[in-house]
Amino acid sequence: MSNTTTPTINTYISDMLALEQHITQPLQHQANDASVVRFAPAARVINEALAKQKARVDALQQRLEAVGGHAGSPIKSGVASALGAAAAAIGDARKTEVSKYLRDDYSALCLASAGYTLLHTTALALGDSATASLAQRHLTDTATTIMKISATLPVVCLAELREEGVAVDPSVATQAEQDVEKAWKDGSIHSN
Repeated sequence: MSNTTTPTINTYISDMLALEQHITQPLQHQANDASVVRFAPAARVINEALAKQKARVDALQQRLEAVGGHAGSPIKSGVASALGAAAAAIGDARKTEVSKYLRDDYSALCLASAGYTLLHTTALALGDSATASLAQRHLTDTATTIMKISATLPVVCLAELREEGVAVDPSVATQAEQDVEKAWKDGSIHSN
């Protein structure tokens, strides 16, 4: 990697670090939320996602240091912190919201997957194989978490509806999960 490409890769790594730190904040809040603890599948996926988030943050910090970069500016980090706090505050205002937490986590992780795609592509283009490999591992890890959240959403949604007194057929959770999985498989076939 040349001296002219180093600032570019530093920026991309720093941006991913700020995003991952931002995503970690609401997950930390959710992991400690009593409403999440009531739903074992949600608690399990959120705690696993949080552990993976922390590991990705650590790995990004180490990679940024290895390429001679530094974390985002205090302004960038401050914005990420404010956004994380705002997401947590929105979550606090909800009533039956574990499924909405999961939806928001899913959305945030989709954003991270796009960021990792950009980081991976940029690192490949700049000849930084170590960063490209890191981005690819993190992209795979993020996709796995997204799929686990997707599989958890139907069960949690139905449980919350039942708690609200809505008469639902809990057996449709399996069908909903299979339909979502099929949609993703069909989408991947049509994208080629």
